[in-house]
Amino acid sequence: MRRLLCLCLLLTACDGEVSPDGGLPEDASTPPGDAALLDAGRDAGGGAEDAGGDDAGAPACPREPAAADRARFVVLAHPFGDPSYEVLALSADGALSRPGTRFVMGKAADSPIVFTPDGEVGIVAQDDGSLGVFTLDAGGAPTVVHRALTGDFYAAGVVMDPAGDAVWIRDAQFRESGGGLYRAPIGCDGTVGPATLVAPGRLAYGMAFLRDGTAAVASKDLLDDTVDASGLGPDLRILDPSAPATLAAGDVFPEADWIVAGFTVTANERHALLGDNAAFSATGNRLAVAAIDDGVSFVQQIADVEDPVAIVASPFDDAAIVVSGFGDAIWGLRYEPDAAMPLTVTGELSYQDRGPALPDTAVMVGRGPLEGLVLVSENVAVRRVRFEGGGVITDLGPFELGGGTENIAGPLGVQP
Repeated sequence: MRRLLCLCLLLTACDGEVSPDGGLPEDASTPPGDAALLDAGRDAGGGAEDAGGDDAGAPACPREPAAADRARFVVLAHPFGDPSYEVLALSADGALSRPGTRFVMGKAADSPIVFTPDGEVGIVAQDDGSLGVFTLDAGGAPTVVHRALTGDFYAAGVVMDPAGDAVWIRDAQFRESGGGLYRAPIGCDGTVGPATLVAPGRLAYGMAFLRDGTAAVASKDLLDDTVDASGLGPDLRILDPSAPATLAAGDVFPEADWIVAGFTVTANERHALLGDNAAFSATGNRLAVAAIDDGVSFVQQIADVEDPVAIVASPFDDAAIVVSGFGDAIWGLRYEPDAAMPLTVTGELSYQDRGPALPDTAVMVGRGPLEGLVLVSENVAVRRVRFEGGGVITDLGPFELGGGTENIAGPLGVQP
Protein backbone atom coordinates (compact mmCIF):
# COMPACT_ATOMS: atom_id res chain seq x y z
CA MET A 1 0.00 0.00 0.00
CA ARG A 2 1.12 3.51 -0.71
CA ARG A 3 1.49 4.53 2.94
CA LEU A 4 3.76 1.69 4.11
CA LEU A 5 7.08 3.54 4.39
CA CYS A 6 5.63 6.72 5.86
CA LEU A 7 3.56 4.83 8.40
CA CYS A 8 6.50 2.79 9.61
CA LEU A 9 8.55 5.95 10.12
CA LEU A 10 5.80 7.43 12.31
CA LEU A 11 5.35 4.42 14.58
CA THR A 12 6.05 5.02 18.22
CA ALA A 13 6.68 1.35 18.84
CA CYS A 14 6.95 -1.66 16.56
CA ASP A 15 7.35 -4.49 19.03
CA GLY A 16 3.80 -5.85 18.99
CA GLU A 17 2.58 -8.45 16.53
CA VAL A 18 -0.86 -9.97 16.09
CA SER A 19 -0.92 -13.73 15.91
CA PRO A 20 -3.63 -15.37 13.79
CA ASP A 21 -4.30 -17.87 16.59
CA GLY A 22 -2.31 -16.79 19.66
CA GLY A 23 -3.93 -19.47 21.81
CA LEU A 24 -7.26 -17.66 21.67
CA PRO A 25 -10.66 -19.20 20.91
CA GLU A 26 -11.24 -20.36 17.35
CA ASP A 27 -15.00 -19.82 17.35
CA ALA A 28 -15.90 -16.82 15.15
CA SER A 29 -18.83 -16.04 17.42
CA THR A 30 -16.59 -15.26 20.42
CA PRO A 31 -17.98 -12.24 22.31
CA PRO A 32 -16.15 -8.92 21.89
CA GLY A 33 -15.08 -8.78 25.53
CA ASP A 34 -12.84 -11.84 25.14
CA ALA A 35 -10.21 -9.89 23.15
CA ALA A 36 -10.34 -12.67 20.58
CA LEU A 37 -8.44 -12.69 17.31
CA LEU A 38 -10.68 -14.75 15.07
CA ASP A 39 -9.23 -17.29 12.65
CA ALA A 40 -10.44 -16.52 9.13
CA GLY A 41 -9.32 -19.98 7.99
CA ARG A 42 -12.50 -21.24 9.67
CA ASP A 43 -14.80 -18.83 7.84
CA ALA A 44 -18.28 -19.59 6.59
CA GLY A 45 -16.95 -19.69 3.04
CA GLY A 46 -14.99 -22.82 3.89
CA GLY A 47 -11.45 -21.75 3.05
CA ALA A 48 -8.84 -19.07 2.58
CA GLU A 49 -10.11 -18.20 -0.88
CA ASP A 50 -13.58 -18.48 -2.36
CA ALA A 51 -14.47 -18.00 -6.00
CA GLY A 52 -18.18 -17.62 -5.27
CA GLY A 53 -19.25 -21.04 -6.46
CA ASP A 54 -22.52 -22.90 -6.10
CA ASP A 55 -22.65 -22.39 -2.31
CA ALA A 56 -22.10 -18.61 -2.60
CA GLY A 57 -25.26 -17.83 -4.52
CA ALA A 58 -27.84 -17.77 -1.75
CA PRO A 59 -31.03 -15.92 -2.73
CA ALA A 60 -30.61 -12.16 -2.47
CA CYS A 61 -32.79 -10.35 0.05
CA PRO A 62 -33.45 -6.66 0.72
CA ARG A 63 -32.45 -5.38 4.14
CA GLU A 64 -34.36 -2.76 6.11
CA PRO A 65 -32.29 0.00 7.74
CA ALA A 66 -31.57 -0.45 11.42
CA ALA A 67 -32.80 2.14 13.92
CA ALA A 68 -31.23 5.54 13.33
CA ASP A 69 -30.83 6.30 17.06
CA ARG A 70 -28.65 3.52 18.40
CA ALA A 71 -25.14 2.43 19.26
CA ARG A 72 -23.17 1.27 16.24
CA PHE A 73 -20.07 -0.73 15.47
CA VAL A 74 -17.08 0.42 13.46
CA VAL A 75 -14.81 -2.04 11.68
CA LEU A 76 -11.21 -0.90 11.22
CA ALA A 77 -8.59 -2.62 9.09
CA HIS A 78 -5.07 -3.08 10.40
CA PRO A 79 -3.17 -3.75 7.15
CA PHE A 80 0.41 -4.15 8.43
CA GLY A 81 2.28 -6.76 10.41
CA ASP A 82 -0.16 -9.66 10.45
CA PRO A 83 -3.17 -8.02 8.73
CA SER A 84 -6.38 -8.12 10.71
CA TYR A 85 -9.63 -6.23 11.31
CA GLU A 86 -10.86 -4.79 14.61
CA VAL A 87 -14.38 -4.09 15.83
CA LEU A 88 -14.77 -0.76 17.66
CA ALA A 89 -17.92 0.29 19.51
CA LEU A 90 -19.50 3.68 18.74
CA SER A 91 -21.94 4.69 21.48
CA ALA A 92 -25.20 6.52 20.86
CA ASP A 93 -23.50 9.72 22.00
CA GLY A 94 -20.56 9.29 19.61
CA ALA A 95 -17.85 7.91 21.92
CA LEU A 96 -15.48 5.22 20.62
CA SER A 97 -14.26 2.24 22.63
CA ARG A 98 -12.33 -0.98 21.98
CA PRO A 99 -14.18 -4.17 22.98
CA GLY A 100 -11.07 -6.15 22.03
CA THR A 101 -12.27 -8.20 19.05
CA ARG A 102 -10.13 -8.82 15.98
CA PHE A 103 -10.67 -11.13 13.03
CA VAL A 104 -8.66 -12.11 9.97
CA MET A 105 -9.40 -11.81 6.26
CA GLY A 106 -7.08 -10.43 3.57
CA LYS A 107 -5.09 -7.20 3.61
CA ALA A 108 -7.41 -4.23 3.03
CA ALA A 109 -7.04 -1.96 0.01
CA ASP A 110 -7.33 1.84 0.24
CA SER A 111 -11.13 2.16 0.19
CA PRO A 112 -13.87 2.23 2.84
CA ILE A 113 -15.58 -0.82 4.30
CA VAL A 114 -19.29 -0.81 3.42
CA PHE A 115 -22.32 -2.29 5.20
CA THR A 116 -25.79 -3.42 4.24
CA PRO A 117 -28.51 -1.00 5.48
CA ASP A 118 -29.23 -3.19 8.51
CA GLY A 119 -25.55 -3.13 9.45
CA GLU A 120 -25.28 -6.91 9.47
CA VAL A 121 -23.02 -7.58 6.46
CA GLY A 122 -19.72 -5.79 5.87
CA ILE A 123 -17.66 -5.93 2.67
CA VAL A 124 -14.19 -4.57 1.86
CA ALA A 125 -11.98 -4.54 -1.23
CA GLN A 126 -8.66 -6.20 -0.46
CA ASP A 127 -5.14 -5.60 -1.67
CA ASP A 128 -5.11 -8.64 -3.96
CA GLY A 129 -8.34 -7.61 -5.73
CA SER A 130 -10.54 -9.97 -3.71
CA LEU A 131 -13.44 -9.15 -1.40
CA GLY A 132 -13.48 -9.76 2.33
CA VAL A 133 -17.00 -10.38 3.62
CA PHE A 134 -18.14 -10.70 7.24
CA THR A 135 -21.24 -10.39 9.39
CA LEU A 136 -21.72 -8.73 12.78
CA ASP A 137 -24.28 -9.93 15.30
CA ALA A 138 -26.20 -7.64 17.64
CA GLY A 139 -23.30 -7.64 20.11
CA GLY A 140 -20.69 -6.85 17.48
CA ALA A 141 -19.24 -10.35 17.28
CA PRO A 142 -17.95 -11.01 13.73
CA THR A 143 -18.19 -14.09 11.56
CA VAL A 144 -16.08 -14.24 8.41
CA VAL A 145 -18.20 -15.27 5.44
CA HIS A 146 -15.61 -14.98 2.65
CA ARG A 147 -11.99 -14.46 3.58
CA ALA A 148 -10.96 -13.69 -0.01
CA LEU A 149 -13.79 -13.85 -2.55
CA THR A 150 -12.47 -13.80 -6.10
CA GLY A 151 -14.04 -13.53 -9.54
CA ASP A 152 -13.48 -11.92 -12.92
CA PHE A 153 -13.02 -8.57 -11.15
CA TYR A 154 -10.02 -6.98 -9.44
CA ALA A 155 -11.67 -4.91 -6.73
CA ALA A 156 -10.34 -1.41 -6.07
CA GLY A 157 -13.40 -0.42 -4.03
CA VAL A 158 -16.97 -1.42 -3.25
CA VAL A 159 -20.26 0.48 -3.07
CA MET A 160 -23.36 -0.89 -1.37
CA ASP A 161 -26.52 -1.00 -3.45
CA PRO A 162 -29.16 1.13 -1.69
CA ALA A 163 -31.45 -1.90 -1.41
CA GLY A 164 -28.74 -3.85 0.39
CA ASP A 165 -29.28 -6.93 -1.78
CA ALA A 166 -26.12 -6.45 -3.87
CA VAL A 167 -22.65 -4.95 -3.75
CA TRP A 168 -21.11 -2.98 -6.62
CA ILE A 169 -17.43 -3.55 -7.30
CA ARG A 170 -15.20 -0.92 -8.87
CA ASP A 171 -12.52 -2.55 -10.99
CA ALA A 172 -10.12 0.34 -11.68
CA GLN A 173 -8.12 -1.47 -14.34
CA PHE A 174 -8.18 -0.74 -18.07
CA ARG A 175 -11.22 -1.95 -19.97
CA GLU A 176 -9.08 -4.51 -21.79
CA SER A 177 -8.11 -6.08 -18.46
CA GLY A 178 -11.66 -6.36 -17.15
CA GLY A 179 -12.11 -2.86 -15.78
CA GLY A 180 -15.53 -1.40 -15.06
CA LEU A 181 -18.42 -1.89 -12.64
CA TYR A 182 -19.54 -5.30 -11.42
CA ARG A 183 -22.64 -6.26 -9.43
CA ALA A 184 -22.75 -9.23 -7.04
CA PRO A 185 -25.85 -10.37 -5.10
CA ILE A 186 -25.79 -10.62 -1.31
CA GLY A 187 -27.66 -13.56 0.17
CA CYS A 188 -29.71 -13.49 3.34
CA ASP A 189 -26.90 -15.34 5.14
CA GLY A 190 -24.31 -12.80 3.98
CA THR A 191 -22.80 -14.89 1.22
CA VAL A 192 -21.90 -12.96 -1.92
CA GLY A 193 -22.76 -14.58 -5.23
CA PRO A 194 -20.88 -14.47 -8.55
CA ALA A 195 -20.27 -10.95 -9.85
CA THR A 196 -21.57 -9.81 -13.23
CA LEU A 197 -19.85 -7.13 -15.32
CA VAL A 198 -22.56 -4.48 -15.77
CA ALA A 199 -20.60 -1.59 -17.25
CA PRO A 200 -17.21 -2.20 -18.89
CA GLY A 201 -14.93 0.79 -18.56
CA ARG A 202 -11.48 2.20 -18.01
CA LEU A 203 -10.20 3.29 -14.60
CA ALA A 204 -13.43 3.38 -12.58
CA TYR A 205 -12.24 5.62 -9.77
CA GLY A 206 -15.47 6.54 -7.99
CA MET A 207 -19.17 5.66 -7.73
CA ALA A 208 -21.98 7.13 -5.63
CA PHE A 209 -25.66 6.19 -5.79
CA LEU A 210 -28.33 8.90 -6.04
CA ARG A 211 -31.81 8.72 -4.53
CA ASP A 212 -33.48 7.98 -7.87
CA GLY A 213 -31.42 4.81 -8.31
CA THR A 214 -28.93 6.27 -10.78
CA ALA A 215 -25.26 6.67 -9.91
CA ALA A 216 -22.54 9.25 -10.45
CA VAL A 217 -19.41 7.54 -11.76
CA ALA A 218 -15.91 8.97 -12.21
CA SER A 219 -13.93 7.03 -14.81
CA LYS A 220 -11.95 7.54 -18.00
CA ASP A 221 -14.65 5.83 -20.04
CA LEU A 222 -17.66 3.59 -19.45
CA LEU A 223 -20.01 1.49 -21.59
CA ASP A 224 -19.98 2.84 -25.15
CA ASP A 225 -18.67 6.34 -24.41
CA THR A 226 -17.42 8.26 -27.43
CA VAL A 227 -13.69 8.72 -26.82
CA ASP A 228 -11.37 11.45 -28.08
CA ALA A 229 -8.11 11.09 -30.02
CA SER A 230 -6.28 10.04 -26.85
CA GLY A 231 -8.78 7.23 -26.29
CA LEU A 232 -10.48 8.88 -23.31
CA GLY A 233 -14.13 9.64 -22.78
CA PRO A 234 -15.88 12.05 -20.38
CA ASP A 235 -14.59 12.29 -16.80
CA LEU A 236 -17.94 12.04 -15.01
CA ARG A 237 -21.24 10.52 -15.97
CA ILE A 238 -24.67 9.70 -14.57
CA LEU A 239 -25.32 6.01 -15.04
CA ASP A 240 -28.60 4.13 -15.05
CA PRO A 241 -27.31 0.81 -13.65
CA SER A 242 -30.50 -1.07 -14.48
CA ALA A 243 -30.31 -0.48 -18.25
CA PRO A 244 -27.27 -0.01 -18.14
CA ALA A 245 -26.97 3.34 -19.94
CA THR A 246 -25.19 6.67 -19.62
CA LEU A 247 -27.81 9.37 -19.07
CA ALA A 248 -25.43 12.34 -19.02
CA ALA A 249 -21.68 12.89 -19.16
CA GLY A 250 -19.15 15.69 -19.15
CA ASP A 251 -15.52 16.65 -18.65
CA VAL A 252 -14.28 17.90 -15.29
CA PHE A 253 -10.51 17.94 -15.76
CA PRO A 254 -9.20 19.42 -19.03
CA GLU A 255 -6.12 17.16 -19.02
CA ALA A 256 -5.91 13.38 -19.33
CA ASP A 257 -3.52 12.52 -16.48
CA TRP A 258 -5.88 12.93 -13.51
CA ILE A 259 -6.42 10.25 -10.87
CA VAL A 260 -9.48 10.56 -8.66
CA ALA A 261 -8.91 9.62 -5.02
CA GLY A 262 -11.54 11.41 -2.94
CA PHE A 263 -15.03 11.38 -4.48
CA THR A 264 -18.46 12.24 -3.14
CA VAL A 265 -21.83 13.75 -4.01
CA THR A 266 -23.40 16.51 -1.92
CA ALA A 267 -26.48 15.64 0.13
CA ASN A 268 -28.71 17.75 -2.13
CA GLU A 269 -27.31 15.81 -5.14
CA ARG A 270 -26.54 19.03 -6.99
CA HIS A 271 -22.76 18.65 -7.14
CA ALA A 272 -20.08 15.97 -7.33
CA LEU A 273 -16.74 16.70 -5.66
CA LEU A 274 -13.61 15.07 -7.07
CA GLY A 275 -10.08 15.06 -5.68
CA ASP A 276 -7.17 14.54 -8.10
CA ASN A 277 -4.02 13.19 -6.44
CA ALA A 278 -2.04 12.14 -9.53
CA ALA A 279 1.59 12.07 -8.41
CA PHE A 280 3.18 13.10 -11.72
CA SER A 281 0.57 15.49 -13.11
CA ALA A 282 1.83 18.80 -14.51
CA THR A 283 -1.15 20.54 -12.92
CA GLY A 284 -0.52 19.36 -9.35
CA ASN A 285 -3.14 18.01 -6.96
CA ARG A 286 -6.54 19.73 -6.95
CA LEU A 287 -10.26 19.60 -6.31
CA ALA A 288 -12.98 19.86 -8.91
CA VAL A 289 -16.69 20.55 -8.64
CA ALA A 290 -19.22 19.38 -11.24
CA ALA A 291 -22.93 20.16 -11.43
CA ILE A 292 -24.98 16.98 -11.79
CA ASP A 293 -28.57 18.17 -11.26
CA ASP A 294 -29.09 19.00 -14.93
CA GLY A 295 -26.72 16.93 -16.98
CA VAL A 296 -23.02 17.03 -16.07
CA SER A 297 -21.03 20.25 -16.33
CA PHE A 298 -17.79 21.65 -14.94
CA VAL A 299 -18.26 24.30 -12.24
CA GLN A 300 -15.06 24.95 -10.32
CA GLN A 301 -11.47 23.87 -9.76
CA ILE A 302 -9.37 24.53 -6.64
CA ALA A 303 -5.62 24.16 -7.16
CA ASP A 304 -2.86 23.11 -4.77
CA VAL A 305 -4.80 20.73 -2.53
CA GLU A 306 -2.22 18.13 -1.59
CA ASP A 307 -3.19 14.45 -1.84
CA PRO A 308 -7.00 14.73 -1.45
CA VAL A 309 -7.51 11.08 -0.53
CA ALA A 310 -11.02 11.52 0.91
CA ILE A 311 -13.82 14.08 0.63
CA VAL A 312 -16.91 14.15 2.85
CA ALA A 313 -19.83 16.53 2.30
CA SER A 314 -21.97 17.72 5.19
CA PRO A 315 -25.50 16.28 5.36
CA PHE A 316 -26.62 19.88 6.00
CA ASP A 317 -25.37 21.13 2.59
CA ASP A 318 -23.24 23.89 4.05
CA ALA A 319 -19.73 22.46 4.38
CA ALA A 320 -17.30 19.72 3.38
CA ILE A 321 -13.94 18.38 4.48
CA VAL A 322 -10.99 17.23 2.42
CA VAL A 323 -8.54 14.76 3.95
CA SER A 324 -4.96 15.41 2.80
CA GLY A 325 -3.04 12.18 3.29
CA PHE A 326 0.54 13.21 2.69
CA GLY A 327 -0.28 16.75 3.81
CA ASP A 328 -1.17 15.51 7.32
CA ALA A 329 -4.19 17.78 7.31
CA ILE A 330 -7.97 18.01 7.18
CA TRP A 331 -9.23 21.07 5.34
CA GLY A 332 -12.61 22.67 5.86
CA LEU A 333 -14.67 24.07 2.99
CA ARG A 334 -17.76 26.24 2.95
CA TYR A 335 -20.40 24.96 0.54
CA GLU A 336 -22.87 27.43 -1.00
CA PRO A 337 -24.94 25.48 -3.53
CA ASP A 338 -26.27 28.54 -5.38
CA ALA A 339 -22.95 30.37 -5.69
CA ALA A 340 -21.07 30.51 -8.99
CA MET A 341 -18.11 28.96 -7.11
CA PRO A 342 -19.86 26.78 -4.53
CA LEU A 343 -16.75 25.71 -2.58
CA THR A 344 -14.52 28.03 -0.56
CA VAL A 345 -11.52 26.73 1.39
CA THR A 346 -11.77 27.98 4.97
CA GLY A 347 -8.48 26.47 6.15
CA GLU A 348 -7.32 23.60 8.28
CA LEU A 349 -9.54 22.52 11.12
CA SER A 350 -8.71 23.62 14.62
CA TYR A 351 -7.40 20.31 15.93
CA GLN A 352 -7.98 18.97 19.41
CA ASP A 353 -4.95 17.43 21.17
CA ARG A 354 -2.81 17.08 18.03
CA GLY A 355 -2.98 17.31 14.26
CA PRO A 356 -3.56 14.35 11.93
CA ALA A 357 -0.75 11.96 11.00
CA LEU A 358 -1.20 10.43 7.54
CA PRO A 359 -5.01 10.54 7.59
CA ASP A 360 -6.68 8.34 5.00
CA THR A 361 -10.18 6.83 4.81
CA ALA A 362 -13.15 8.89 6.03
CA VAL A 363 -16.72 7.68 6.58
CA MET A 364 -19.78 9.48 7.96
CA VAL A 365 -22.84 8.53 9.97
CA GLY A 366 -25.73 9.77 7.86
CA ARG A 367 -28.76 9.17 10.09
CA GLY A 368 -30.04 9.82 13.60
CA PRO A 369 -28.54 11.93 16.40
CA LEU A 370 -25.02 11.12 15.16
CA GLU A 371 -25.78 12.48 11.69
CA GLY A 372 -22.74 14.37 10.47
CA LEU A 373 -20.18 12.52 12.63
CA VAL A 374 -17.14 11.63 10.50
CA LEU A 375 -14.56 8.99 11.39
CA VAL A 376 -11.11 9.37 9.83
CA SER A 377 -8.44 6.67 10.05
CA GLU A 378 -4.89 7.89 10.57
CA ASN A 379 -1.59 6.18 11.42
CA VAL A 380 -2.40 4.74 14.89
CA ALA A 381 -5.69 6.51 15.65
CA VAL A 382 -9.26 7.10 14.54
CA ARG A 383 -10.16 10.80 14.51
CA ARG A 384 -13.69 12.08 15.01
CA VAL A 385 -14.87 15.19 13.15
CA ARG A 386 -18.40 16.55 13.30
CA PHE A 387 -20.48 18.70 10.96
CA GLU A 388 -22.50 20.84 13.39
CA GLY A 389 -24.68 22.69 10.87
CA GLY A 390 -24.41 26.34 9.97
CA GLY A 391 -21.09 25.61 8.26
CA VAL A 392 -19.40 24.72 11.56
CA ILE A 393 -16.94 21.80 11.54
CA THR A 394 -15.57 20.58 14.87
CA ASP A 395 -12.56 18.33 15.36
CA LEU A 396 -13.18 16.04 18.34
CA GLY A 397 -9.64 14.72 18.41
CA PRO A 398 -7.98 11.34 17.87
CA PHE A 399 -9.00 8.10 19.51
CA GLU A 400 -5.50 6.71 20.07
CA LEU A 401 -4.82 3.05 19.32
CA GLY A 402 -1.27 2.74 20.68
CA GLY A 403 2.06 1.93 19.06
CA GLY A 404 3.17 -1.05 17.03
CA THR A 405 2.45 -2.19 13.50
CA GLU A 406 -0.60 -4.09 14.73
CA ASN A 407 -2.26 -0.76 15.56
CA ILE A 408 -1.67 1.03 12.27
CA ALA A 409 -5.10 2.07 11.05
CA GLY A 410 -6.21 1.35 7.50
CA PRO A 411 -9.65 1.61 5.87
CA LEU A 412 -12.70 1.63 8.10
CA GLY A 413 -16.47 1.51 7.89
CA VAL A 414 -19.35 2.34 10.22
CA GLN A 415 -22.77 0.71 10.37
CA PRO A 416 -25.44 2.92 8.71
